Amino acid sequence: MSSSDTVAPWGFPNPDLSVGYTEVLRYIQYRLKVLGHGQLKAFCNQFKFSYNTVVNLKNGTSKRKEYLQLQKILSALSFETTASLNPLSTSEENKYLYLFAGKEELDKFKEQLAYIDQITPPSSH
Repeated sequence: MSSSDTVAPWGFPNPDLSVGYTEVLRYIQYRLKVLGHGQLKAFCNQFKFSYNTVVNLKNGTSKRKEYLQLQKILSALSFETTASLNPLSTSEENKYLYLFAGKEELDKFKEQLAYIDQITPPSSH
């Protein structure tokens, strides 16, 4: 590395910019469920996702937690995040945190999730 190359320091992640697995899963399940007939397969093909994995996520039938797949789907839905292990997690549910790039992106995500929660019957989330 030359002396003119600068390396950005690794800062401490801001916990106020992160959400847990359950919130991200709820958001993604809704977004996948509202795709029209045939659009899910096209979505998977466009972003090179495993169709079976995405269908299982959509239907809540995954046999394991798909932490990194959720991050990739969030990115396809215009939310860039960093998935990182949560060292303070006491459950598998929120083993990973999804750190948003900034407050504006997080606020947009939370606003959309609040709308989803408002229109979705409580038994389904």
